[in-house]
Amino acid sequence: MFDEIKGFSVEEYLSFYDEQKYQNHREFLSRVNNLKNLNEALLEVNRDFNILLFSEDYCPDCLVLFPFIQFLCTKLGIDVKILKRQGNEEFLRELTGEAKIPTAMFINKDNSLRGMIIEFPESFKRSLIGLTKDDIKRKTVEYREGNYLEMIENEVISIINNF
Repeated sequence: MFDEIKGFSVEEYLSFYDEQKYQNHREFLSRVNNLKNLNEALLEVNRDFNILLFSEDYCPDCLVLFPFIQFLCTKLGIDVKILKRQGNEEFLRELTGEAKIPTAMFINKDNSLRGMIIEFPESFKRSLIGLTKDDIKRKTVEYREGNYLEMIENEVISIINNF
């Protein structure tokens, strides 16, 4: 399945960013590069997987997750294919049951699913349960500012170690 998908590479996807988004991306990527637990996890990870990412350059949540995907691509040599949601909604629903972005699917070389992140890390979603609308908005803004990178880090580590 993965081999037949025609998507953008990391470099091609970055070309869609305007200067401000690219600057934000570089800042987040720098922070991701310095996450100690993620770097340590890479020492023992089974690299027999690829990543299929559904994303849009205008999506603020995508801007937070994408540096992690680029990090894995760069550090591990993982093959990444990126599809825009627009025009691929049905395919995304077919794969996940919903059409939310970002969706990062970690696919083993045998095409079995290693894990996925849909929209937010599960721990962040759980942290929103029971909150008021105002508190959810506040936490979402904080997420988009990069205040919960460790939650993404932990979920990525859990997925990449799931082999």
